[in-house]
Amino acid sequence: MIDLFKARCDEIVGKLEGEGIDGLLLFPGANLYYFTGVNIGLSERLTAAYICADGDSFILVPKLEEELRGQRTWISRIEVWDEDEDAIEILSKLIVECKPRFGVIGLCEDAPWGWVNKLQSKLNGVHFIDVSSMVYGMRMIKSEWELENIRRACEISDKAVETVLQSLSEGVTELELSHICASKMRELGATPQFSTVLFGAKSALPHGYSGFSKLRRGDVVLIDAGCSVNGYFSDITRTVVFGSPSEFQSKVWDIVYKANRYAISKIKPGVTCGEADSFARSIIEGEGFGKYFTHRLGHGVGLQVHEPPYLVKGGGLELKPGMVFTVEPGIYLKGEFGVRIEDTVVCTEDGCRSLTNFKRSITP
Repeated sequence: MIDLFKARCDEIVGKLEGEGIDGLLLFPGANLYYFTGVNIGLSERLTAAYICADGDSFILVPKLEEELRGQRTWISRIEVWDEDEDAIEILSKLIVECKPRFGVIGLCEDAPWGWVNKLQSKLNGVHFIDVSSMVYGMRMIKSEWELENIRRACEISDKAVETVLQSLSEGVTELELSHICASKMRELGATPQFSTVLFGAKSALPHGYSGFSKLRRGDVVLIDAGCSVNGYFSDITRTVVFGSPSEFQSKVWDIVYKANRYAISKIKPGVTCGEADSFARSIIEGEGFGKYFTHRLGHGVGLQVHEPPYLVKGGGLELKPGMVFTVEPGIYLKGEFGVRIEDTVVCTEDGCRSLTNFKRSITP
């Protein structure tokens, strides 16, 4: 694993040098883990890594994190700061010691503005540049090891959704089912990340919260679940009706199902994100429900549950083999019910393949 993280850094350094950029400054989050193998959460205590071509790359951590929480990294230079020291001052001196040739340092869009602003004031003659597109260009194409983790997370989320549907009973609450879902994911060896269960009119909320609503016959039940394995996410949504679905519920469900299936059948390398969105949207608009499909078709999945690529109207990025993303058309009828059918898929050499495979059915 250490070799994998080092290879990623070697690749990004080559890209940075080609653009006249001295190094990449990383703060806690998915990018820090992607390049170093170190996962330390963002807090008020500064942690940062500087990846450079000339000089020694380093990680700066507060004294209490000197052992990196037991994690291993290819970076041998671990610098520490004490609680009574100015961490930004130390970081600026360490960067200057690396002797930036171009006076340009790359940052990603999630870099904490407060720290960056203070650091800029101490680095005379050095300015920062956004290299998010370069970093995400690498992260979007998953290695086989990354895909295997995502596959496993998807298998576990499939089983968690199945467990929820097996637990449907009149009077059970959304929160009770949410806890069942999370427990199943944990039992199977994953880290639960979200397990939203919504009944009735609440299913029309694309990002609703599970509460104390009790299940009744005829309710639409929407389950949106995801977990992570070795930091890599899954994302699945299934919508069913508890009891006998009405004619209208069945109609809406069928439209969303067709949109999901059609988009997945049409997505392949070279298709743009905007075109992928249009495949599903054309089905829903053709049935007169276009204004009720209120979000993009999907988003990338990896070390974050939402990351590039984004399958959105007008998106010009072309999909490539190894990209992992969701296909999640939906129809949301305010005050009535909503239907979303979401799968995590991987773009292959000649199409795309679903990694979430639990049945898609209006009945539990």
